[in-house]
Amino acid sequence: MKGPSIVENRRLLGLLETALMREARLWKAPVFKSECVQSGDVSSCQHQEMIVWLGDVNRRLHFCPETLALGVCILNRMLTTVKAQPKYLKCIAFTSLVLGAKINEEDEVKGSVSDLVAESGCSFSTAEIVRMERIILDKLHWDLYTSTPVDFIHIVRSFTFFWS
Repeated sequence: MKGPSIVENRRLLGLLETALMREARLWKAPVFKSECVQSGDVSSCQHQEMIVWLGDVNRRLHFCPETLALGVCILNRMLTTVKAQPKYLKCIAFTSLVLGAKINEEDEVKGSVSDLVAESGCSFSTAEIVRMERIILDKLHWDLYTSTPVDFIHIVRSFTFFWS
């Protein structure tokens, strides 16, 4: 099996550099309250619970891992932009996953928002999801795509290192 050419390796290196620059420009670490108590702010425990829940929903909806990774990145970017109340966290998380699916999934896979709400078992109305989509898009200036850990894995896996 023949490895990638020098031109292909340069292209992959360019993709990696672009992804790193975009990540450095867009990524900020969300700051959560360290304790897992109910208060007006999202705690780290609540955030972790949402990530686990999103993984479960992602599997139920048969989305690819890239969609989950992008959904989590959108969620984290949203939480660094606004101070969210815990009662809205699940809606923000689910909507982030839906937005990630709109970017990564084929139309045949993702279905309509109402279908996704029904299949996920969420208690949100379609109107709530659409409203939250507009809020997220507005707060993130319609710039949803960011490099995800899965992107970096794909790029690094594509490199072939020749050992002499």
